[in-house]
Amino acid sequence: MAQLNLKISQRGFLLVSIPLVFEILFVWVLTSLNSQLEAEMRREAHAKDVVRTVFKLQRDLLDCATAAAAFSLTNDVYSDERFPLTRRWIKQDLEQLDILIGNNPEQTRKLKYAHVVAERGLKLFDDLKSRRAEAATLDSLIGTGTTYGRVRSLVGQMGGATRDIIEEEERILAQSPGMQSQHREMLQNALIVGVGLNVVVAVMLAMFFSKGITKRLEIMSENSSRVAKGEPLHPPVEGSDEIAQLDQTFHRMVDDLNQAEIKRQQLLQTVSHDLRSPLSSVRGILTLLSAGAMGPLPEKALGKVKIAESDVERLIKLITDLLDLEKIAEGKSQLEVAPVQVKRLVERAANSLVSLAEEKGINISRTIDPVQVLADEDRLVQVIVNLLSNAIKFSPDGGEIEVEAAMVETVASTAGSPPKQMIEITVADHGRGVPEDLQEKIFERFEQVKKTDATESGGSGLGLAICKSIVELHGGSIGVRQNQGGGSIFWLRIPQGRS
Repeated sequence: MAQLNLKISQRGFLLVSIPLVFEILFVWVLTSLNSQLEAEMRREAHAKDVVRTVFKLQRDLLDCATAAAAFSLTNDVYSDERFPLTRRWIKQDLEQLDILIGNNPEQTRKLKYAHVVAERGLKLFDDLKSRRAEAATLDSLIGTGTTYGRVRSLVGQMGGATRDIIEEEERILAQSPGMQSQHREMLQNALIVGVGLNVVVAVMLAMFFSKGITKRLEIMSENSSRVAKGEPLHPPVEGSDEIAQLDQTFHRMVDDLNQAEIKRQQLLQTVSHDLRSPLSSVRGILTLLSAGAMGPLPEKALGKVKIAESDVERLIKLITDLLDLEKIAEGKSQLEVAPVQVKRLVERAANSLVSLAEEKGINISRTIDPVQVLADEDRLVQVIVNLLSNAIKFSPDGGEIEVEAAMVETVASTAGSPPKQMIEITVADHGRGVPEDLQEKIFERFEQVKKTDATESGGSGLGLAICKSIVELHGGSIGVRQNQGGGSIFWLRIPQGRS
């Protein structure tokens, strides 16, 4: 169906209409076979009605003759009352037969003769009934008399007139059960075959129509995985339906992403070479100026130089953080792991921030268990420095920061596997804390607790994102929780040994 270039809505219409047409044909066949069965049943019932009416006509004819003869002999009231009843019944029987076999010319011809015989018989019965009892003798009526001979001849004529009708109807009655059984069997077979074909047609149509759809959707799904892996995409799928349009849009989107990635790489190169290098030179010059390498500066000018030097330092740090994040995201940042004492990591980080802590009168207490971890020393020091730096920034003057490190066990990830040995390092402060709704968000790029943190504290919103990336490279996790005494407790856990 792909060659038909049908849209999904058109495919769906065909998927519905074809089985519907088949169902209509199937219902028509079943209706036709059922009509034939009902016609045969009506034919049988008609034959029974004809035979029953003919037999009744013959019986009524004999009853009428008996009533007429009995009245002539005995002149009794019962025979007198029964005679007109049987006479009327004979006429009703003839009328019923006219209705039943009116559509059969051959039987209608034979029935006309039966009418003639019946009329003659009724005249004979009328004459017989009208005789006086004294004129009628048993010998003339029942013996060998002329009247008895005429009655017997009349009954024979009526039997001959209706014999062919009865024989034809009895032949129908004999054939009808077999015909009905045959029609029922045909109806049953048609039902079984129709249902089976209906299932086959539905399955074949579903497979036929869905094959082109599912195959192309699988290609698109695989293309999504290829984008994540950075692999080239499959060629665009065939067709002009919604799936093909979606795939074309997806290819255009990926092309745009690739172009955006190229521009991003160019921007990073520009930032790395065209910004950081000149800024480093400017920082060096400002440092020389503030140190008096070019002669003493007025106090006001020296303050301006120090402010500029701080701003340049912040810009260089921002650029460095951006480059670090990109390297980690692209998988270009490799860890140089080696066994290292956790105490050494904490001491290096704390010593690098002694001056900053002393400016605010903050004490950094350390409770470190004698444990060792397999990790990249410089990278973990970078994480701890970042956490300590944030704690110092947001702690009140004269406060205290507690750094603790210990080995903990985590629950086994799978049943039967031993628990993991993890090194947990916590940095607790007594500052403003982190609201619960931001405790996960602040580890994303450019996210901060307050919008004013960038200007008031000099933060870029990248430090915690870098910390998270470094910890995850070590196979660990990082987070924050509320400190019961006020403030926050930032924690990180990394495996004691990397697999």
